[in-house]
Amino acid sequence: MNEHHNKHASAAADQPRVPLASSFADAMHQVLSAKGWFTLSKPMLAGMTALCFRLSVHRQLHPDSATTYNWAAEHCVAADLIGIIAMQGAGFNFSPTFPLYQKQAISEIRRSLEQGTGVVCWKDRFIVITRCDDERQLFYYTENASAAELELPYEQFGRNESPYWYGQIYEGQIRKDIVQVLRESFIQAVYKAEVHDLMLPESQYACGLRAYDAMLEALADNTYDAAGAYETLLFYAGLKQDTAAYAREASQYWPEVEGVAEHYAALAAVYNQITHTLCKQTVQAPEGPCSLDAQSLLPLLREAQRIETAAIQSIRILLREPIENRFHDVGLR
Repeated sequence: MNEHHNKHASAAADQPRVPLASSFADAMHQVLSAKGWFTLSKPMLAGMTALCFRLSVHRQLHPDSATTYNWAAEHCVAADLIGIIAMQGAGFNFSPTFPLYQKQAISEIRRSLEQGTGVVCWKDRFIVITRCDDERQLFYYTENASAAELELPYEQFGRNESPYWYGQIYEGQIRKDIVQVLRESFIQAVYKAEVHDLMLPESQYACGLRAYDAMLEALADNTYDAAGAYETLLFYAGLKQDTAAYAREASQYWPEVEGVAEHYAALAAVYNQITHTLCKQTVQAPEGPCSLDAQSLLPLLREAQRIETAAIQSIRILLREPIENRFHDVGLR
């Protein structure tokens, strides 16, 4: 590891891990680890499913940046990459057909719970439904693995503050070779870095490496939502730490990825500096309206952009042949 990477890796070790906002990977890991279908760490799940490589932001950094993406497509791919057989449903709760979908979803969730398998759902964040009480017509759910159970009446399933309902149910597992899974996950990282999510209008959102340009422009022009920017940057800081942990652990199975891991260690360290900048200001003015020290954040984001671009380029070099064989569709498996 060169001096530049050593400097950033040392900074990473000096900073506490950012508490990651509730993500799909957190919920998925809670269910699969409880079933014994995934026995590795949560960063390994986030990486092997390629979920930790996603980066998309609203151009004014609204707080929905962390959860606005094509759930159905990405979560289906995530399960498939690690050999998990899954079914899912999603839609809008204002749709005239929602009561029919709600009834079917409740039935499928109850069936999964009877088989001892929790269900990942959306309740204005990703949660895990852990059990049910038919007599009281209640689901019980947790917002993270260490949280206490909360109640969700059957009739309230899908009736969220946000207009969406979603659920993913896991039905079985197909064993896969871990090195092949690791290789594919890094190919998917290139895809996520270079391809815009077709579900998101480019006039409002930026994806992959282009998300950095959007963040830099919003901060430089003072066109950002301060509270949303704070939440977005903290979320991605946690995600980049998961990415660094994944690349480091992956190199134990596949030594060729060590060079890539160095880039992601450096990237996580820069995001730790971003976190320190954000949290320092919050401590100084905990009761005041949310505001950001944009001038301090700009050079850090430029450095993060440079390092992540280098990380993606190093993956392209490492996996040049399979990536080139996919021609215009790097995400094709």
